[in-house]
Order: sequence, then C-alpha cells, then structure tokens
Amino acid sequence: MALGKSSLRSVLKTVLLTSLVFVLPIVAVRSLGGFEGVELAAYDDFLRRRSVEQPDDRIVIMTISDNDIERLQQFPIHDGTLAQALQKLESYKPRAIGMDISRDVPQGAPAGRKQLIETIASSETIVSGCLLSTENHPGSPPAPGTPEGGAAFADFPPDTDQVIRRVRLISTPAPSKKPGRTQHLCNNASAENEIPSLSFQLAVMYLAATGINPEPNARGEIQLGKRVLERIDPSFGSYVRADVNDYQMMLNYRSAKPVFREVSISDVLQNRVSPGSIRDRVVLIGNTSEVSKDFLATPFIQTQLGLRNMHGVIVHAHAVSQILSAVLNQRPPIRSWSDVSEPLWIWVWSISGGLLAFYSRRLGLLILALIGTGLALWGISYGLFLSQALWIPFVPTLIGAILTALGVRLADLAQRSGYAQALYEQLREQMQSGGAGRDRKGDYLENLVRRARAARQGEDAAALVSLGMEPGVTATPAMKALYEQMATKVRQELAAEQFAQKVATAQTGSGTSKTNRMQALLSRAQQSRTQPATDANLESPSPENSHA
Repeated sequence: MALGKSSLRSVLKTVLLTSLVFVLPIVAVRSLGGFEGVELAAYDDFLRRRSVEQPDDRIVIMTISDNDIERLQQFPIHDGTLAQALQKLESYKPRAIGMDISRDVPQGAPAGRKQLIETIASSETIVSGCLLSTENHPGSPPAPGTPEGGAAFADFPPDTDQVIRRVRLISTPAPSKKPGRTQHLCNNASAENEIPSLSFQLAVMYLAATGINPEPNARGEIQLGKRVLERIDPSFGSYVRADVNDYQMMLNYRSAKPVFREVSISDVLQNRVSPGSIRDRVVLIGNTSEVSKDFLATPFIQTQLGLRNMHGVIVHAHAVSQILSAVLNQRPPIRSWSDVSEPLWIWVWSISGGLLAFYSRRLGLLILALIGTGLALWGISYGLFLSQALWIPFVPTLIGAILTALGVRLADLAQRSGYAQALYEQLREQMQSGGAGRDRKGDYLENLVRRARAARQGEDAAALVSLGMEPGVTATPAMKALYEQMATKVRQELAAEQFAQKVATAQTGSGTSKTNRMQALLSRAQQSRTQPATDANLESPSPENSHA
C-alpha cells in the first residue's frame, strides 16, 4: 500500500526513534566488551567454515616427533644432533631456517654444544627463536652463538580465552619482576630494543631474495612491495582495549588441516630428504612430540592433533605463509571497519528490522521476515569475510535488528489499540445523542479513515477523538468492517442499557403505586376508627331532652 509523504515521514520517524532506543545501548555495551566473547566465537566460526586452501609449497617443517625421540633415544634432542641437522639443511640452500626450539640449556656432550655454536655463528640463514621477558617471566635467550640480527622472538599474544588469533611482527621486551640470571637480547627492556618475530624475520629473508624489502610508509606501517601490513588497534573488530602496544596483525590461518610439507629430523640425518624440496624455501624446526607439550590453542574446533590445539611450529608456519601470500599472491590480510562504520552498520540493520515489523502485520509473517533477515545478515557477513577478509560485527547487528523489530511491533499494536478505543468512544457518544443515523454513516466512515491515517502517523487516542467530521479519503474494506464491528458493539451495549433502564423505571413505578395504595388504606382505617363516634352523638338525645 502506497504511503503519502507525511505518512512515510511518520513511519521513518517511528522506526528511527525505536531503533535508536535499542542501538545506543547495544553500541555502549559493545564498547565495554559485552559482546567480545560472542563476536570472537562468530569470528572463529567464519574462519572454520572457509574451504581448505592449497598447500603452501614455500614452507617446509622439520619436525622432532615422538618417533624421532624413540629412534635417537634423545630428549630433548642433543645439541650435536641438532647441529648435524642444521648443516644438512644448509647444504640444500634454503632461503631461511627458523629454530622454534629453546637452546638456553646445554643438551648432550660439550662437543655437541661447541658444534652447535659454531654452526649458528657461521650461518647467514639460521634464525634462532627466543622468548621475550614479561612482567612475570624473565624470558628465554636465543641459541648460543646467534649473531647480531639472527635472533627473533617466538611468542604469540593470546586472547583472554588463550586462543591465538593474532601475531606480533615487532615487539620490545617488558621489564620483569623476575629477572633472569643473564642479560640477553630478549630481556633487554630498552625502548630502542625492537625485535622482529620469528615468522616476520623468516618472511623478510624469503622476500629479500626477490628484491622486496620492508619499508615504512607515511603512517609508519610496514610496507613490502605494494602490500602494507596494517597494524591493528585496541578496538580492532570486536576487540575492546586489546593489548596491541607492539606491532600486531590478525593471524590468517590457511586451514586446520595440514597444508605444509613436513620432514622428520631422522629423515634429514639419514639423507632421505630431496635437496630440491628444501632449496629456496623457508624451513621451520620445532617439536611435534606429545612429551614436548608445545601446543597452542587455535580458533579451530579440531586440528590434526586434537581439540583446538596446534603445535607451535605449525602456527609459525601459518604466520610466515600469511605474509608471503599477502605480498606475492595478493591474499588480503584480515581487516575491519572503523569505529564509526561499525555502529552505523548496526543502526542500518536495526532500521531494516523496524521497517519489516511495520509492514509485516501478521506475527507469522514477521517471524519469517526476521529469520530471513538473520540469514541475509549472516550471508553478507560471511561473504565479506570469505572474499575480502573483512571482519564486520554480526552478533550485535542481529540483536539490534530483532529488538528494533519487536519494539516497532509493540508500538504499532499500542497505536492501533488506542485508535480502536477512540473510535469506540466517539461512536458511543454520537449514537447516544442520536446523531449516528444511516444518513450520516458515510461521514463517520470517512472520519474513521482519517482516524486510521492519523493512527499510522503516531497520533494518540486523545488526538484521534478530537478529529472533526470533514470528508476524508475513500474507506477500505478493512475500515468498513472495523466500523461495522464497532457500531454493532455500541448498538448492542446501548440497547442493553436502555432495556435495563426501562426495567428499573418499571420497578420504581410499581413500588410507588404500592406505597400510595398502602397510605390510602391506612387513612381510611383511621377514618373508620373516628367516624362512628361522631355519628352516634348526632343521633342520640341529650339528658335534658329525656326529662322533658
């Protein structure tokens, strides 16, 4: 049904005001972190639903598994054994080798320790991982012999639920309440001591061979070729006051399933690995044994290794692959809208829910419309995440649309109820005064239509009653039916009241007649008691007459 300009403005006014009533609290609660948990859960769901991406052949993982520990009878792997594996790998000409293994404590014979130090010190491709110092941890140094520029930290920033969704690129050690016994690069809390992460350093070394080197852009962000690695802020996506004082990005996993080639340290030592499979690649070395307990929680419900858990070295491989794919394959990093765009998005969908409620008069139709709205919102949110890696708010947007729809529905029911009451009161008044005959019915019908129009524009019952009798637009069948229903109800009530009044009048008249008759009978009885004595005095002679 077409609406006039005034009616359309009234509808928009009602919907806009109702949407603001709900959207403002939703945005406020969201800014306080009230939706962070459910929004991160929705983010994880989007990440899990993506199809498995093609394996990244640029990365190889040398694993130290339970089988290797059993074959070599070493745990942890001795320094000399690790040095031999590193020398083998270097002979195959990889672009970079990253060690996600702690070597701060000597393992095995002193000769092996010396061999490991010499191997690392003389290499230009080996990057030794360390742990940054924190307030409650002294940090862990890189492997001995690591040259300047050859160390990188292997930490990941966990969320409050301990899930790894972000990755650091550059960071600085924090002052620790528990300082270590030795001072090293990764516990030096000087503000100038900026250290790259293991994944970032390996990616930079791989890209350097292609002539791409990191440079700062005008905003101070890292640019590799044409790709800017945009850093996230504390309110990125659904985060609220996230700890992102260092340079961080979202970790764009490729899949929960294996997407990187793995070779065991035993195969490397026994020459069962093809040199061509290592050449010009990034090699990561890490523990995948159960006894090492090197697990990290991921957004995935289940990985190849167990519930939500993934070995740390594999998470590093995803982080390296993310940077290489963004620079070389135009795979976009995960991004989000600004702090202004997200509330506007929530408000637009809330308005849509309110409009659906206004035009869906039947409750069943409204429920179907809201279900369709939820599916459409989910499809758009997931589609943007899938195609553009754009993370937009889904849960608060859906809640805003539903609450606004319910609010508009209740407001509309209240307005229609006030209109019906106003119509009833005026019909009753006019019929009581005898001014609602058949010759005036058309006028009342037109007035009814004007009342309906005013009700749609948000007028209250008092304003509806005050409407005059000027001719209006042609009444619809629904209005005629409502008029007949109300008029019939009023006629029936007035007839019942008139009948009750006649009965009461008759009963009152009958009582009065009986009272008058009773008073007449009493009067005559009084007269009968006094009348005989008077008559006797008139008829009997006096004593004087009797002596005459």
